[in-house]
Formats: sequence, C-alpha cells, structure tokens
Amino acid sequence: MISLLSTVRRHQLTTFFSLALGLTWLGFIPFWLSNGDSIPWFTFGPMAAGFIVASLSGGWTSVKAILASMVKWRVHPTWYLVAFGLPFATQLTSIMINPLFGAAAPAWANIPAFSEMMPIIALYAIFSGPLGEEPGWRGFATSRLLASHSALAGSLILGVIWAVWHFPLGLVGDLSLYGTINVLLAAVVFTWLYQNTGSVLLAFIMHLTHQNSVRFLGQVFTGGDYVQQQWLGVGIWAVIAVIIVAHYGTESFVRRPKMRFAVAGTV
Repeated sequence: MISLLSTVRRHQLTTFFSLALGLTWLGFIPFWLSNGDSIPWFTFGPMAAGFIVASLSGGWTSVKAILASMVKWRVHPTWYLVAFGLPFATQLTSIMINPLFGAAAPAWANIPAFSEMMPIIALYAIFSGPLGEEPGWRGFATSRLLASHSALAGSLILGVIWAVWHFPLGLVGDLSLYGTINVLLAAVVFTWLYQNTGSVLLAFIMHLTHQNSVRFLGQVFTGGDYVQQQWLGVGIWAVIAVIIVAHYGTESFVRRPKMRFAVAGTV
C-alpha cells in the first residue's frame, strides 16, 4: 500500500490520465450497449480520477484546492464575458460567413425556443461533459502540467489526451475529425482562461456554452453545409489560439510574469 501511494505521488499525471481514460472507457461500455440511450456516467471519469489522485497524493489539501476552484466566482467580469461570449460568438460568426462559401442561407427557425432549450442545457451541463470533465482537466491536470511545461506545451499535451478521451464516442456515431481538432485548439483557449482566473467554474461555463452553441445554433444548417460550418468554426478557434500565443507568449498565457512552483512527482 505504501509503495502504491509512493508511486502515485511520484507519477501524479501518469496516474491521473490512466485513470481518466480507464474509468471513462469502462463506463462507456453500458452506454454503448444501450445504443446511447442510458445515462452517460462515463463523462465523470476525469473528475473522479482527479479527486482520487489528489486525495492519494496530497490528501484533503489537494482535494480542497480542486473544490475551491470549482466554486471560484470572484474574477474580473471580463472573464465571464469571455467564458459565455467567446464560444457563442465563434459559432455565430461561422454561421454568418458559411453562405460566403456556398452554403444555403441559415434556417434560423430551426433553433428551438429558449424555454425548450433550457431543460436540455441543464441536463447536458451535468451529464454531457462540462461538470464531469473540467475538475479533472483544468482543476487537477493543468497546474501540474504547467509546473514542468510551458503553457503552450502543456495545453497541447492535455489537448491530445483530451481528444483521445473522446474516441469511444465514435462507437455511437458522435465523433468527427473537425471535433477532434477543435478539442486540441480549445485546450489552448481553456488553459488561457484558467491561467488568468484559476477558476474551474469559468472553464465549466465556457465548456457548456461551446457545447450548446454547437448543438442548437448548428441546427440552422444540415448535411454538407453543417459540416462546412463546423470546419469554419475550427478555423476561428485556430485563429483565437494563435492570437493568444502571439499576444501572451508560450510560457504562461498571462500578462504578468507568473511563478511556477514545481509539484513533486508530476510526470
């Protein structure tokens, strides 16, 4: 037991990523067998892995740090605008320019009424990833990755693993190349948001806004027009990621020099 705890403490990230993938993919089996008609508990894999490794490696202090970031709401109002507005604006912009590339005019009437969307958004907030993922990816992994990597390198490492984490969705027809690339780009933007706020709550809001902007605004197109619009969205996310790196540099994604404290055994 002591040897196991020692190994976890020395290799926190390796343990976390292994657990996050393992718990998720194991939990995905009943969802797959039900053809996607059961509750997707597998989305809580990253959060469960984060709390497990935090408790084993740092005890209540590490667990409390994640919990505190999940409810941290005292940040500059600008960051709320970013979390809510950036994903929405990205999706809306891709919709508006899509006809310039040959798509039909957006069918705005296809978007459900706000009263119809809200219950669905509430359910997806819990069971579609934002709640189950962000405490793990941002609350646990990001600070530990950035203890030994630049913000850009850490984002790309996390982005690749985050994209791989989604692979089982291909078994139920919910995986695409544009979505996979978008996850990698989004990892840069989410790191920037988290580095400047220290708030998993803000990451949760951005995740939720992005998902539902795609889910509901994307209904204005069908078929090839929809796919093209999503690729345009990927292009916009790429531009945003490049702007972040160009403006803030690769090291920390914050304007002021930020001390990075090494976390023992994070590799």
